[in-house]
Amino acid sequence: MHEQLIDELRASVRGRVLADTLDRYMYASDASAYEMLPICIVVAMDVQDVVNTVKVAYKYGVPVTARGGGSGLAGQAIGSGIIIDLTRMNRLLALNLDEGYVTVEAGMYKGVLDRELRRYGKFIPVDPSSSDYCTIGGMIANNASGAHTVKYGSMIDYVEWLDVVLADGSIIHAGKVDLSDDGVESRLARELYSILAPKMDVIREGFPKVSKNSSGYRIDKVINEDTVDLAKLFVGSEGTLGIVVRASLRIIDMPRFRGLALLAFDDTYNAALYVRDMMRRIKVATLELIDRTVLDIARGIDSNFGYGYKDYECMLFVELDGNSIDEVRSMMDKLISISSDAKGLKHITCSYDEDEISRLWEVRKRALAYTMKVRMGNGKPIAFIEDPVVPVDKLPDLVDALRSTYKRYGLRYSLYGHAGDGNLHTRPILDLSSDDGLRVMKALAYDIFNIVKNMKGSISAEHGDGLARSEFVRLLYGDEIYSLFVKIKHMLDPKNIMNPEKKVTNDSYLLIKNLRYSKNVSRDGDGNGNMLVWGKSSAIARRITGYEEELAYVDEVSLCHGCGMCRELNYKVRMCPVYKGLQDEVASCRGRNNVLRWLLNLADKVEVQGTLISKEYEELIYKYCIQCKMCLIDCPSNVNVGKIMAEARARYAKINGLPKGYAYFADIDRYAKLACRYSWLSNMLINSRLFRVALEHLAGIDARKRIPRFSSKIFDDLFHEYRQPALDKSVAFFADTYIRYIDPILGLKIVKILNLNGYRVEYPEQFSSGLPAILEGAVDKAKEVVEFNTSSLYPYASKGIPIVTFSPSASLALRMEYLNVLDDHRSRTVADHVQDIHEFLYNLKSRAELVEFKPVDEDILVHMHCHTIVQGYDKHVTSLLKSIPSLRLRILERGCCGVGGSYSFIKGNYAISMQIGRELFDAVKASKEKVYTTGESCRLQIEEGSGRDLGLTIDLIARAYHI
Repeated sequence: MHEQLIDELRASVRGRVLADTLDRYMYASDASAYEMLPICIVVAMDVQDVVNTVKVAYKYGVPVTARGGGSGLAGQAIGSGIIIDLTRMNRLLALNLDEGYVTVEAGMYKGVLDRELRRYGKFIPVDPSSSDYCTIGGMIANNASGAHTVKYGSMIDYVEWLDVVLADGSIIHAGKVDLSDDGVESRLARELYSILAPKMDVIREGFPKVSKNSSGYRIDKVINEDTVDLAKLFVGSEGTLGIVVRASLRIIDMPRFRGLALLAFDDTYNAALYVRDMMRRIKVATLELIDRTVLDIARGIDSNFGYGYKDYECMLFVELDGNSIDEVRSMMDKLISISSDAKGLKHITCSYDEDEISRLWEVRKRALAYTMKVRMGNGKPIAFIEDPVVPVDKLPDLVDALRSTYKRYGLRYSLYGHAGDGNLHTRPILDLSSDDGLRVMKALAYDIFNIVKNMKGSISAEHGDGLARSEFVRLLYGDEIYSLFVKIKHMLDPKNIMNPEKKVTNDSYLLIKNLRYSKNVSRDGDGNGNMLVWGKSSAIARRITGYEEELAYVDEVSLCHGCGMCRELNYKVRMCPVYKGLQDEVASCRGRNNVLRWLLNLADKVEVQGTLISKEYEELIYKYCIQCKMCLIDCPSNVNVGKIMAEARARYAKINGLPKGYAYFADIDRYAKLACRYSWLSNMLINSRLFRVALEHLAGIDARKRIPRFSSKIFDDLFHEYRQPALDKSVAFFADTYIRYIDPILGLKIVKILNLNGYRVEYPEQFSSGLPAILEGAVDKAKEVVEFNTSSLYPYASKGIPIVTFSPSASLALRMEYLNVLDDHRSRTVADHVQDIHEFLYNLKSRAELVEFKPVDEDILVHMHCHTIVQGYDKHVTSLLKSIPSLRLRILERGCCGVGGSYSFIKGNYAISMQIGRELFDAVKASKEKVYTTGESCRLQIEEGSGRDLGLTIDLIARAYHI
C-alpha cells in the first residue's frame, strides 16, 4: 500500500516526496523526547500541495502531520504516516501598516518576519525562545507565548483569520463567522455552536484560571454572543483539526524605549513571593526567573553574564517598556521603591543601555541551552512536565510543590521561565533508557499535573500537549469538557487522520511510548574500535562546554535534543551554514545526527551495513558538513557535529575508501610542492579549461573552482634566505599550506612583524596541518602528519616557546583536532602553546609590550573566519585592529563564506559552497568599505563569490608597521 500511496503523492504535488530510509530517519524526531518513523515526507511548495496530500491521506486512511521548524517540545511534529514539511511555504503575502495586519504563509520563520516588521517599527510581541527557528504555522498550532506575554498576550490574541485545510482536503477561511450566513464556514460554525453554547457555564468554570494556556482546545475563546470565531478553534489545536496554511496576524507598534532590572535572591521561593506581590502593583513587559542550576552554567561559560552572582540562588529579569525614556525611568523608580523591603533580595542592577540589555537578555534566552548542558551519566534533562502554569498568586506554592516533589524522588532539576505569568519551565534529569527512569517519569507526571490542576492551572502554558501530555488532558479538564474535545475532533476529523493521538487519546501509556532513548544502542566502534580518539576535552572544547571529558561517540550523537537552532536563518548564530544555504532538513546538524542516532539504535545490522555503503549515506556525511565547527559553540547542547562527521567519514572510508577528490587534499604537501617546482606549467594548466575538465573527471576537483596561483619559491626557501636580527626571545612559526606554497611573501611579513616586536622566529621542519586528512576520513595519513608535526613542535613547546600560526584552520588543528588523532603529553603541550598571530600580538598589547602601530586611514569591514570564532580570539582581532590609529572598522556578520577548506574544491560541492556564501557575497558587493578577513581560505572564496579584492587582517597590521 505504501508504494501506491507514495506514487500517488508524487503524481499529485509540485514539491518533493521523500521516501528513502535516510530521509525518513531525519524526520522521525523533533525537539521532544520522542521519535516515530513516517511513511514519507512531502515538502509542500504551495497550498495546493497541502490540499492534494491531505486528500491522498484521507483516501488511504493514513495519518498526516504538519511540520514547521520541528522545534516543539512535546512531539507534535512527528507521526507514523505522512509528514508535510511546510517550511518552503514561507512568503510574506501582505503587509498593511495602516490597518495593522500582516498575512503570511504558514512556513515563514518568526525571526524572518520579525526582521521585516522591525523595518517599520512594528512587531508581533509573541516571542518564544525558538523565534528564530520556529514557523508562524507552528506558533499558531501551539498557541505560542513567550517572555512578553505577561503584557502583550499569546498567539491567540493576534490571529485575525486563518486558511485551514481540513481532513478531507477541503479548505476553509476561518475567522469571525456570522451564524446566519451561508457557506461551509457558517455551517461549520453553527454545528460548533450547537455543541458549545449549552456548555458555556461548564467551560468557564472548568477552564484553567491562567493568563495563557495551550492544553486542550481553546473552546473558551470560540463563542462571543452570536458570533463564532473559527480561527480561535484552530489556534493551539496542534494540527489535529486541520492544517493552517495561511494566516493574517495583528501587528502593533514596537515600544521605543525599555529598561531592564536584574534582581538576585537568596532563594527561589522568596523570588516567587516577590513576583506575586509585585505583579499586583506594576505592569511589566516581562518578568523572567532563572534558578541556580542555570545561573551556575551561565557564569561558567557565558561572557555576557558579567555580574558574578555566585552566591545567589535565583535571578529575576524584569523589563519595563514605553514610548519615552522618562516613562520607563518612572516605572523603574517605582520598581526599585517597591523592591526595597523584598524578602531575600540581595542585589539589584538596572540598565537602560540597549546593547547591554540585549546582551543580558541572551542569558535568559539561552536558559534552555544552559539546561541542556547538564550531564549525569545516561541522565538527561527531559521535557514532559516542563510547562506548568498557575495563577500568579499561586506561584510560590508551585515553586514549593516542585521543590518538595523533586526532593521526594531524589531528582536534580532546573527551573526557569515566565514567572510573571505563573509559568515555569522545569526539567528533571532522568535516564529514560532504564525501566526505573520510565517508572519515575510516569509517576512524576501524575504528581505534578495533579498539583497544577488543584491550583486551577494548566499542564501546558505554551508548549502544547503532543505525545507528552495528551493522555493527561482528561485529568486536567474532567470528563464533561473532555467529551466536548472528542466531539469536535470527530466532527472535523472523522477518520482520525489529522495528527492522531495528540490532544485526544485513549492511550494511558502514551507518555512513555515512542521514546528516542533506546536500551539497545549499539556501541560497536566505541573504545578501541573508534577511528578517532574520544577522551579528554581539548582546551577549546572545555572552554565552550565546561566539561573536562568528551562523551563517547554514540553519546555525542545522542546529545542532540533536536531543538532546531541549526535551522536559524537570521545570522544571529553562524550554525549551520549548509542549512542556511540549502534550507533542507538533510543540511541541518539535527537531520544528520538523527540519521546516525537511528543507525546506532537499529537492531537489523544488515540494514545498517547496507546504509553505510550507500551513495546516499556518503552524500549525507560528506556533502552536508563543511567542518566550520560553529555547531560546537552555537548548538545549545554543544554537540560536536564536526567531530561526529569526521568519525563517520573515517568509518566510511575504512570500508569504501575516500570519495574522489578528497585524497588530493589529504596529501596536499606532495602535490603542492610539485606544483611550485613547476609553477610556470601548473599555473598555466589551472587556467586551462580543457585541463580543468580532465582534472575534474580524473581527480574530482571541480572545474569551476578558482585555484590560486602557486609560488615559484616556497616559504621554506625564502625563510632560510632571510637574515633575522639577533634577538633574545623566540617563537616557533607554523606556516601551513597557504603561506608555504601560495603566498610565502606574507609569511616573511609575519616574520618581520615578530622581529619588530623583539622575537626571533624559528621554523621547525613541518608538513601542512593535515586538517583535511583528519576531518575527511584519511586517518592513517592524518596520524602520519600529526605524529611528525607534534614531534617537530614539541621541543619548542616543552621549553615554553610559543608556536605562532597564521591560518585559523592550522591553529584549530594544532589545538583541537590533533588531539582527536594523537592524545598524549606531547600533543597536549603543543596545543597549550599555540597562538594565532593576532592572539600573540594582542597578548603583547595587553602586557604593554606591543610596538605601537602607525596610522592607517581607512574605513574597513572585517569578516571573521569560522575557526577564528570557534577558538575565541575574534574579540582579540577586533581589539588589536582598533588600536591602529585612524582605522575605522565594523564587523561584517553575514555568516560563513562556504569554502570549508577543501570542501568547495570537490566536484559536487562547488555550487553548494557558493550558495552558502551568497548573502555574505552580496553584502561585500554592496559595501563601500574595503573588506578584510582573518583567513586565507575565506579571502579566496569571497573574492570569487563577490568579484572584489579582499585583504587579510594581518596585511593591515603589516601596513601599520610599514612592512
